[in-house]
Amino acid sequence: MKRVQKYCFLCLIMVFALSLVNAQTTISGIIKFKGAHVYNNMIVNEVQGNKIVPIDTIKIDAKGRYEIKLEMEQPMLYVVKFMPSQNETTYWFVEPKKNVKLDYEIDEYPVLSGVKGSKNMEVYKTFVEINRPIELLNRKYYSASGEDKKKIEEEFRYIYPQIQTSIKNHILENKNVLISAFLVTCFDQEFADYFPVYEAVRDNLIAKYPNNLFVKNLDERVKKAVLVGSMAPEIIMNSPNGEELKLSDLRGKVVLVDFWASWCGPCRRENPNVVRLYEKYKDKGFEIFSVSLDKDKNAWVKAIDDDNLKWKWHVSDLKYWSSAAAKLYGISSIPSTVLVGKDGKIIAKNLRGYELEKKLQEIFND
Repeated sequence: MKRVQKYCFLCLIMVFALSLVNAQTTISGIIKFKGAHVYNNMIVNEVQGNKIVPIDTIKIDAKGRYEIKLEMEQPMLYVVKFMPSQNETTYWFVEPKKNVKLDYEIDEYPVLSGVKGSKNMEVYKTFVEINRPIELLNRKYYSASGEDKKKIEEEFRYIYPQIQTSIKNHILENKNVLISAFLVTCFDQEFADYFPVYEAVRDNLIAKYPNNLFVKNLDERVKKAVLVGSMAPEIIMNSPNGEELKLSDLRGKVVLVDFWASWCGPCRRENPNVVRLYEKYKDKGFEIFSVSLDKDKNAWVKAIDDDNLKWKWHVSDLKYWSSAAAKLYGISSIPSTVLVGKDGKIIAKNLRGYELEKKLQEIFND
């Protein structure tokens, strides 16, 4: 059920930079409590780069009304938590010099029920509505056990492609709305599959918002996309003993670029299969170039030894998720793999287990 968690926007938070005059924005609305859950306050947190900074607390009056005035120079993303429980969260993406009305209905959790004065929030509201079946399954899954979890996983596998298609269509219909540059990142784990969507959003926003930081980053990502059929970008990093190793030194071999870490449970569980395939195909021209997202060298070295990862090509800059190689390849989750052919071009991405073995059998005529 890993992908059920993919719509956690807190992992995707960004500040949208525009050169606009500093102005006051008013956000207000009415909250209707339909069940036993009643909240008295809303804590408003401003997203500042990769930090969440509390800036104000809004009092919800006896009639469910709230209002806040915000100073901003540019469109901003806010994370809003309902109190006394901080587990229920909503998100605001608002622009300077706007009067925005956002209404909510709260039964078991907050639902954005009405939007006035913000096209961005209208687009966001529809996005959340499309994704609601996934959110409901997510909530059910983490309170379920045994057979119930298996049933939820089956239901997820059935509806997931439909939800993804609906979200894709919604973003494409609103590709000229700034928030789409934020929403499109929900496809980050399947970037190659949804590359045309990223490209369409970039093409429709870059001229309108040329100085917007997030749009500029999106533009760079599209330009530097690492896709099947393209040349694998060079990786130059140090091994545990300080030796500089290059991916290009393995040209002429079929190479599995394996992004992993000692602290990654799924990575460690996959390692025995990687070791088995290495032993099976190493004499036929197969090699593994392991890129660790560790930040603790001792933990990295111990995991290499414990998991019997006996090949030479282990590298890391020990920068965790700030790993230069991970950024270069657009890695947002691990384990992730990139299979590179003898000519240095990418053959496939994110193959593991049976799918990886099947591909190697095809390549080596096994």
